[in-house]
Amino acid sequence: MKRIFSVIASLVLVATMASAQNDDFKGYWFLQLQGGAAHTVGETDFSKLISPSAALSVGYQFTPVIGTRLNVNGWQGKGAIANGRGAAEVYKYNYVEGGLDVMADLAALFAGYKFDRTLNPYIFGGIGANYAFNNDEANAVKDLFPSQSGENYLWDGGKLLGALRAGIGLNIRLSDCIALNLEGNSSFIGDHFNSKKGSKADFQIKALAGLTFSFGKAKPAPAPVVVPPAPAPQPEPEPVVEEPVVVEPAFESLTRNVLFIINKWDIRECEQIKIDEVVEALKANPGTKVRVSGYADKATGTAKRNLFLSQKRSEVVAAAIVAAGIDEDRIITEYFGDTVNPFETPEENRVAVCLVK
Repeated sequence: MKRIFSVIASLVLVATMASAQNDDFKGYWFLQLQGGAAHTVGETDFSKLISPSAALSVGYQFTPVIGTRLNVNGWQGKGAIANGRGAAEVYKYNYVEGGLDVMADLAALFAGYKFDRTLNPYIFGGIGANYAFNNDEANAVKDLFPSQSGENYLWDGGKLLGALRAGIGLNIRLSDCIALNLEGNSSFIGDHFNSKKGSKADFQIKALAGLTFSFGKAKPAPAPVVVPPAPAPQPEPEPVVEEPVVVEPAFESLTRNVLFIINKWDIRECEQIKIDEVVEALKANPGTKVRVSGYADKATGTAKRNLFLSQKRSEVVAAAIVAAGIDEDRIITEYFGDTVNPFETPEENRVAVCLVK
């Protein structure tokens, strides 16, 4: 019995430390109504010493783990004594027992507090007093009890004895405030309880079932709903003014006809403008080249002279383009004399045609 109470005391200490702080738990009162069977250990068959038992408890749950209760139980006890004929005389008596129990909720201890847990096992230990009475059946067979001094524990009227209790139970949740209760416990009572002297205290075990009613057991407050702050109003975006994209037309080609005086290859000032336009086109389009084609009119001069004139006209225009900063690799020169006249009049055929592409 001492070992049992040592274990209970250790669990209570651990439970007190483990459940010291729990914001979700609020203490509450409870009431237990129990009924079942008791067995007082004796000298005959187990079944012959089974008797009815009932209990009423009022308690308070201080923490998720630790609670206490005031317990009143009792009804009937049984004893047996050998009758000298190879059998035993069984006798009944009544008793009432009261005490204070300290309880430890094992589920909360090892798994933490949970308001709506279905199975809640517990252990307890307590101390109290037992008052036995109505021992008439034992006294009716008093001749069977030892009569030597110091051995006769038979009592009449009533007997008040000390008692120690320990046990284990289970509350099965039916609703927020009602649970089905199952409990097994044992009482160690003074040796006079069953009117017989033994080497140790009398021992009674009980198996009980009933209901546990909780009062003021509060549900944990719901977690606060965190509403994120409304986003700050954003300034209206400034309208985006899309500037029209001017798409320059792809460069295709440029043709300029540099005209010369009859029998000449000098570039006149009025024709220099055309060469400048050719140079500008070449600079603006680095991937292009210019073809300079020299001609002479067929209406005047000899074929030999005209071939010479067309060559000089082509070369002088090419030189002017190079002088304006264009690489020679981008210039192609050719001349045809009077063998080809691309235009209708003699004046138009005295020309160097510049084609940029």
